[in-house]
Amino acid sequence: MALAEEMRFGFGRNWAEFVDTRLSDAAIEDSRRHMAGMLRLDDFRGKVFLDIGCGSGIHSLAALRLGAEHVISFDYDPDSVATTRRVKSFAGDPPNWEVFQGSVLDAAQMASLPKADIVYSWGVLHHTGDMWTAVRNAAIPLKPGGDFYIALYSSDNYVDPPPAYWLDIKRRYNLAGPLRRRLMEWQYAARVVLLPELKAGRNPLRAIRDYGLRGMAFWTDVRDWLGGWPMDFASLAETQAFCRHEFGLTLVNVKAGQGCTEYVFADPGLSARWAEIEATRALIPLSGPFTHVGGCQYAAGLPGLEAVADSNEQPQRSRLMLYEDGVMLGLAHSVHAHIARYGGGRFSHWGPTLSFSSSDGSDPNTNGRTYAYCERF
Repeated sequence: MALAEEMRFGFGRNWAEFVDTRLSDAAIEDSRRHMAGMLRLDDFRGKVFLDIGCGSGIHSLAALRLGAEHVISFDYDPDSVATTRRVKSFAGDPPNWEVFQGSVLDAAQMASLPKADIVYSWGVLHHTGDMWTAVRNAAIPLKPGGDFYIALYSSDNYVDPPPAYWLDIKRRYNLAGPLRRRLMEWQYAARVVLLPELKAGRNPLRAIRDYGLRGMAFWTDVRDWLGGWPMDFASLAETQAFCRHEFGLTLVNVKAGQGCTEYVFADPGLSARWAEIEATRALIPLSGPFTHVGGCQYAAGLPGLEAVADSNEQPQRSRLMLYEDGVMLGLAHSVHAHIARYGGGRFSHWGPTLSFSSSDGSDPNTNGRTYAYCERF
């Protein structure tokens, strides 16, 4: 923990720069739309929203604009707290928005908070130095029947190169001077955006300009990623099992395929909204035989769903969910090479084709299991 504290990245300074240069109504609207979509809610009226690791405060403000009755925002980083307070002032200093410094690792503090209908923590809990304790404590203020919405860096996606590679990059970035950091940022941007966009025949500078994940800015997220320390990774299976065993919560929505996997956990037995949504998720049998593409990868045609599938222009569009023996596999939007090489239930709904792997990499034509999909998870 001493090394983690010594090298801890200053997220707050990063978010302060974002607020200074990029905060806009459009960015807040992107965040508002994204949260509402993941939670399948039109508004947050009558709800208490807890933002753990509030960073810039943009998501707290989005919750307020969704009509939340009470917004509670806290962060370990004093610069993030100051930035969130600035955003609160930008919003007119609403009296139902509370901002303070705190730590999710402080179980007593978490127990002292008001009970929340929505507990939200995006890309934070894995930066505490004790991720599973952070996840456990984050659920302390959750109301029965509430929504537990967290995002954790995914070990499912970081396989080539693996997490150990990125942990080394993060150590070197935090130890580097300003010029070396800028060089590492451009090297990263070239690897993940500039070269792939050029190879696809698109303008890479447009991709950077139009970047808008949850209202964030491209270079803000690059620095956030490279600098993020301390750091842990978690797989979808690990996170799902932890929340089921620790809290008795069901994974009711998930968005995978990017650096962070987003999870919404709830108890459909206590949430009429999620019970109704779950009841509408009809499973459509997937008929074989499946074409063996290579390695663990198999393919099935879904030509009728091409209009809602992923594409070069919209690589995260599909909301299709794949099930094996009635169990959600979850790892959507996977890279095809990773499906073939690593299996593990990875899948991709791309164009007219569903490319997928079984949970253990076995042949879905002969393993005796059934496969089905839900069109709009």
